Amino acid sequence: MSTKQVGVIGAIHLDRIAHADRPFKPDTSTPGKIMSRAGGVGANIARAMARLGMQPTMHGCLGDDADGAFLAKSLTECGIDTSSITTVTDGRTGSYLALHNPDGTLFSAISDSEITAKVSFSEANPIPQALLDCDIWLCETNLEEATLLSLADAKEHRLLAADTVSIAKAPKLRSLLSKIDILFTNTDEATALLECKPGEFSAEELALKLASAGIPIVLVSNSNKPLALHCAGSTSSHTPFSVVPVDVTGAGDAFIAGFLYASCLNEAPVSAVKSGLASASITVEATGAAPETLSPQSLKARLLEHA
Repeated sequence: MSTKQVGVIGAIHLDRIAHADRPFKPDTSTPGKIMSRAGGVGANIARAMARLGMQPTMHGCLGDDADGAFLAKSLTECGIDTSSITTVTDGRTGSYLALHNPDGTLFSAISDSEITAKVSFSEANPIPQALLDCDIWLCETNLEEATLLSLADAKEHRLLAADTVSIAKAPKLRSLLSKIDILFTNTDEATALLECKPGEFSAEELALKLASAGIPIVLVSNSNKPLALHCAGSTSSHTPFSVVPVDVTGAGDAFIAGFLYASCLNEAPVSAVKSGLASASITVEATGAAPETLSPQSLKARLLEHA
């Protein structure tokens, strides 16, 4: 296992996931199942890394409430370094509510991540030593633009990876594109980031445009269609592994974890993409992000199946 240390900076939520037993209809309740578990983009990525045997450092904010206490305990038990997570008294712990169709696809969701705006760095509130000890920082756009810029300006020898998260939040990265080393995005989010017209460019074209902004490694996913990777001056296309989805929650987060897991083992980006796709495929076959079925062993087995 690599000794490279990854620090994840971003949202820590309590996920409330509802799975409908039948198609949704407006103005009435729908029978189904509701589960609560640890979530948040940053925390999902960190938990998936921990499932793969890494020991990531997580930085974010929790409220001084029952949800916050549950999440702090849950992340620590996963093997994540939570020493730099901040508990605040003037905000509630973040929450994500998702409604899933019977086939596991997302019907609708609401993210309450106001508390993540409290993640900030300054002379009075410096970047924690646990993060400074890391070789790679992974940030995501639930953070405020000023916080993202602070991390970009302080990265020094570290690799800075970034996740665009959503169409609404992706534009926060515009001012620091040239300082990002690895960008994880999808076609819709890349389109918003580049201020293009929807559908105007393919995943490969979007990856090339983002690379021209100075990003060494760009990954543009496109749902279950081929993913585009641009690195070392060339673009390649990679087809997701074929699986029957149970729950799409955390698929993108698992891809990031799998890619960085392989990168920390010094695998080339073209090889690391396969680990990312394998990690995502294992995740969507289970319920919730970072499922227990994700492990170094299951990842290796899935890669052998698709060799």
